[in-house]
Amino acid sequence: MKHRLGLLIVAAVLTAPTTFATAQGEVVKQLQGWDANLRTLFYHTPQGSHMMQADLFAALEQPGGGGRFADSNYLAQFGFLPPDGPSTLNPNGYPIGFAIEERANQVGLTCAACHTAEVEVNGERIRIDGAPAHLDFDSFYQALATTVRLNAVSDALFERFAANFGAAEKDKQALRTRLRSASLKLTGGSVLRRPALASGYGRVDALTQIVNSLAVTDQSAPQNMYPVAAPTSYPPLWLTPDLEFVQWVPIAASPIARNGGQVLGVFGNSNMLPDAGADAFSSSILLKELTELEDWLKILKPPVWDEDLMGPIDADLRDKGAELFRENCAACHNMAPYRRTDPAVNYFKETFIEIGRVDYSVVGTDPAYVLSLLTRRVETNTTTAPLFNGASEVPAASFFAATVQANLGRAIAEAQLTQEEFFELNGKRFTKSDDGKPIPYSPQWPPTYLKASPLAGVWATGPYLHNGSVPTVYELLSPVEERRKVFWTGGRALDLRRLGYSSGDAPGRFRFDTSLPGNGNGGHLYPPGGLVHDERMAIVEYLKSQ
Repeated sequence: MKHRLGLLIVAAVLTAPTTFATAQGEVVKQLQGWDANLRTLFYHTPQGSHMMQADLFAALEQPGGGGRFADSNYLAQFGFLPPDGPSTLNPNGYPIGFAIEERANQVGLTCAACHTAEVEVNGERIRIDGAPAHLDFDSFYQALATTVRLNAVSDALFERFAANFGAAEKDKQALRTRLRSASLKLTGGSVLRRPALASGYGRVDALTQIVNSLAVTDQSAPQNMYPVAAPTSYPPLWLTPDLEFVQWVPIAASPIARNGGQVLGVFGNSNMLPDAGADAFSSSILLKELTELEDWLKILKPPVWDEDLMGPIDADLRDKGAELFRENCAACHNMAPYRRTDPAVNYFKETFIEIGRVDYSVVGTDPAYVLSLLTRRVETNTTTAPLFNGASEVPAASFFAATVQANLGRAIAEAQLTQEEFFELNGKRFTKSDDGKPIPYSPQWPPTYLKASPLAGVWATGPYLHNGSVPTVYELLSPVEERRKVFWTGGRALDLRRLGYSSGDAPGRFRFDTSLPGNGNGGHLYPPGGLVHDERMAIVEYLKSQ
């Protein structure tokens, strides 16, 4: 891990807006300072996600036979961004967020798939690293499972697949058996991940899918399957290493616990079978790579409002908005200069940006996400039950936390980390025990509370509320009856006046119906007396400057 300081120094000086050309020759503006090397590392470094065998994926034909499934132009329909250009990490030119783990012959996804966006302003493209992506994760996975199945069962598609693979005639039958085996795994996964409520672009029911992966797939326990019906928006990644916690509910403060859970939920694997024995909790988590990821994020800055491109900020209106924000919003939404946690309660005297919190029943937003976690229970087996004093059934949140920790514990032990490296790996998130020893820190409030995030760069994070049910900041400041009941996601042109994205009907976009359970756009009515139009616009102007 000694190379980390060098990366920090090199990239920290690159803070000015830059432009660069992608593999398609298009010029993109970037406002946060990562250089090409750092972007490539973030986009394509494997983390332990094993979606399918890499050599099979590379040869897949599109269902209609129009070319390779992995073609970035084809995958763009799901919201994936094309690669910046060829690199040793991405020799096949896969879209941003794809990674190949050569030792395991696996292709998987990285954080960049869901946390890299491009926005459009007056025809110009702007890359926003760490921003919620316009990715329809659920549709992509269902399409992949269908494509593998069709390549395996259709003679015509299989012949093209085998030609892409370079298989000799004598090897085709064995190759087809491998493809069928991959299809069985992916088809099972597609059942497990099939959403009961369509997510569309920019959101996914990640928590349910992660617990399904752990409790159903890794335990081989189908009785634990739970409906995927509470999608939430991808949160932005800037400030993440400095935040008290980042999920919509306070379930993890340690960065490695958060990132390890993400890997296990996004096609990672762990041995938690009843007969795992000495192999129990061995996993695909790549500890070193996840540690590096956190270092890169420490450099990432929130995007800045480019007045030359996006229009000037009205200083008088901004100042009026700042005052209104302090009066009505700042108690929950911590803004720079940030209120920070008390260093006296941290074993290392570290301090983090405080996260605002409010009970879901108080803020009045759609309850599906919180209730999905709170009401779910999971059956354990002979391998996992000892984590819960032998309990045969436990709350899903407890199962998630304990099994992720057990997998990380094994990975950390095998890595033979020093004590200092162990503390760094956990972001120094430790308090003191009664006898003065370091113990892991967890937010001390229940998972009925929803996060009220800092709003730096909020103009690049729409749509809003935890479930993405309100298309613009202006509407979020408006009474519920004035918010749109139906809008469309997937557009990338910024709504510079109301903050958010263009959200009218257009080909390829997802129709977001707020009348569906899980999609409700109610709640968040602050201040109680409401704001008039000019006050809402003032707060919008202030938020452009943050």
